[in-house]
Amino acid sequence: MITLVKAEVLRLTRSMRWVAVIAVVMCAVWAVLQVVVFIKPETVNERAVDSAYSMSQQGYMFVMILGILLVTSEYRHRTITWAFLVTPRRGRVITAKLVASSVIGLVVGVAAVLVTGPLVAILLSAYDYPVWTANVPAVVLGSVLSTGLWCLFGAGVGALIRNMVAAITVAFVWVFYAEWALVMMVPAVGRWTPTGVGKAASGWNRDALGSIAPAGDLVPMWAGAVLMVGYAVTAAVAARLITVRRDVT
Repeated sequence: MITLVKAEVLRLTRSMRWVAVIAVVMCAVWAVLQVVVFIKPETVNERAVDSAYSMSQQGYMFVMILGILLVTSEYRHRTITWAFLVTPRRGRVITAKLVASSVIGLVVGVAAVLVTGPLVAILLSAYDYPVWTANVPAVVLGSVLSTGLWCLFGAGVGALIRNMVAAITVAFVWVFYAEWALVMMVPAVGRWTPTGVGKAASGWNRDALGSIAPAGDLVPMWAGAVLMVGYAVTAAVAARLITVRRDVT
């Protein structure tokens, strides 16, 4: 299994690497916006500072797409048949892909924290805002965990849908528009969606948006982490069960 996982990690294409880079860049961009635009001197508090550091998970959409690409690219280029011929036990192949996606997602999460964390600290200091809170370590850990789980979730979605364009389109429209709208406008529902719990796990909160955020908040960080694990594992288990039962084509 370790050999299969290594092979999946080494199979990253240039386009996949660029998606990972874009995810990290998006985190940095959102970190700047969070500190410069959304945090105000009269409203700055610990929750706002925590949310600034939680921007290290803001590239989650691209991380999810990365997970989708890790699986669907083999179906698109018809190399999945060779993969199953080399390793006839399909369950091992798809499990290796899912594990590899988790590892890659965690690596991207760590990279995002290493880029975003110092940037947030510098900006907060430049604006004479508090630079650190007792909750920042948990926020950083939650952001990395959330990023890894988004990549696993994306791999599960890719294995279920298999068509690259369809999987990316469905994921983009649902997660980035439908779920985000629920998080912002109907928090009673949005807090339970993958986007809602993923953001909760990273320590993001709606107070950070100031007056433009409607009433309501997300679930606690621990609950968000548990629920995000549940979503990702459910997608992974469903992907494995269906992959071993249906025809390759």
